[in-house]
Amino acid sequence: MKKYVLNVPNLLFLALVTLSSLAPSRLDARNPMSPASAFVGAIIIVEIFFLFKLKRSRNGMAVKDIATFTYASLLLWELLTSKLDILKYIFVPAPENVFYVFVKFWLVILSGFERSMILLVSGFSAALFFGVLLGILVGWTPRLRNAVFPVVKVFSTVPALIYTPYLVVLMPTFGTASVLVIFLGIFWSTLMNTINDVGTIDKRIIDSARILNVKTNVMLFQVIFPYLLPRIINSLSVQLNISVMTLNAAELIGADRGMGYFVKRSIDYANYDQAIAGIIFIAIVLTALNSLILIAKRRLVKWQY
Repeated sequence: MKKYVLNVPNLLFLALVTLSSLAPSRLDARNPMSPASAFVGAIIIVEIFFLFKLKRSRNGMAVKDIATFTYASLLLWELLTSKLDILKYIFVPAPENVFYVFVKFWLVILSGFERSMILLVSGFSAALFFGVLLGILVGWTPRLRNAVFPVVKVFSTVPALIYTPYLVVLMPTFGTASVLVIFLGIFWSTLMNTINDVGTIDKRIIDSARILNVKTNVMLFQVIFPYLLPRIINSLSVQLNISVMTLNAAELIGADRGMGYFVKRSIDYANYDQAIAGIIFIAIVLTALNSLILIAKRRLVKWQY
């Protein structure tokens, strides 16, 4: 019990809650300070998550270090803005104002999140499905592999951000343009990696399956696909990060709502507290999605954990 209570992160947590409860040094009618309740609530959520991870983690020191860095950063932010008024408020708003955005604009943020997730899931899942399917078929056929792989390798080197503005203008709606941008950003690299992975499968596995005289469809989807599954899942985190980055870039150009659009609109109108809140929200969403991928790894490829 002692290690859960008497530690540096908990001391910083108490200091941060105490500091945020004190009156701010700035009393500006043009830029009033928001209530500290949302910020304190966020700190408490972080503390609960920290204690939960500390209890379940085998490497408690790493969890404490992460919590210490988080609390120290928030404490410094609070000191330099709300309490000491060192940083310019217009560009670096106080954490009270930033976190209060989630209370004030929660409906707008939730609507943008829903819109972004629909586009992200549609483009990402389609690219993953067709990239893996075609990759297995092309990689299994030597003639196709020799003809297609060099072309795919060239296309996979072109970042999706390059042709994002063109697709946004070309497609009839922003939704279809965003799905297509995400699809192309993930499809080529998935296809290339799958073709390459099929070509590097241990020949002993293939020979063993051929001895059993299995059919082609069984060979492709019950022998080769399970062999590739760990590699496919291990690449999901990188692919997901690329997808979110591509989606946000598309939303900066032609969206009327979404996570990236919320940040862009806030910056356009110099609402930097909303912009920072939007950036924090995107980081939280991306972290949550990566956690889901980690859960999928442990469930789908149990033999590696």
